[in-house]
Amino acid sequence: MSDGLSNLIYGVVGGGIVTFIIKITESYLVAPRLQESIDGRKKLYLYARPLSLACHELEFRLNSIKDKINDTNDQFGTSQPLKLSPKNSSCIDWFTKEGYYVTSTAYLISSVASWIALYERDVVFLPFVNQRLTTEFFYLIEDFKRAMSSKGSILWFHYVNGIGDNLIDKATNHPITQSEFSYKLHKDELFRDYYDQLFQFLHRVADNEFKDTVEDTIQTLVQIKEFLEKNKI
Repeated sequence: MSDGLSNLIYGVVGGGIVTFIIKITESYLVAPRLQESIDGRKKLYLYARPLSLACHELEFRLNSIKDKINDTNDQFGTSQPLKLSPKNSSCIDWFTKEGYYVTSTAYLISSVASWIALYERDVVFLPFVNQRLTTEFFYLIEDFKRAMSSKGSILWFHYVNGIGDNLIDKATNHPITQSEFSYKLHKDELFRDYYDQLFQFLHRVADNEFKDTVEDTIQTLVQIKEFLEKNKI
């Protein structure tokens, strides 16, 4: 057999082996990773907007509370509704009237914690554009929980996890609505007792007892929003 023909045969066989290896690599290594990346980004987009909105709403509410507490000309004690508790409610109307402000504030805090819980469970181990962003985002959402539970706060790191987990509707994989939150506080004693510490926290916020905690929490909310916007998530 001539050298030219031998080289041709070896080339065809070698090329076939290379093609086979490439196809195996694509099928069993590249394709699954690509699909994982696509699935991860879908979940990223699914949760990013509601998390950003929840952060914005809570940031706005905490800034409003801070301004009311610091207003020396406030003769009407506009932060005092934060001292109310669902344990003092006599009917469901309480949650839409005198108890609305404190209940909605508790819900806004729990909602951010809930979207973070969903992120940590479903997204945090799936890829962003690169691993560095995944790590950076993980630290940001951990910072929110640290801010809520630092500077002498009566909330605790894992309790912040808990109020988020407890808000998730297992059927929809989303936080329950504010109206459902109010209804459960009214009807479900165990549910109400679990959130009692959060309402005690808000009671003391009204007395400006956790000023630094509120300030730090606002800052972490801003950072989470900026991260999502900056990285076009």
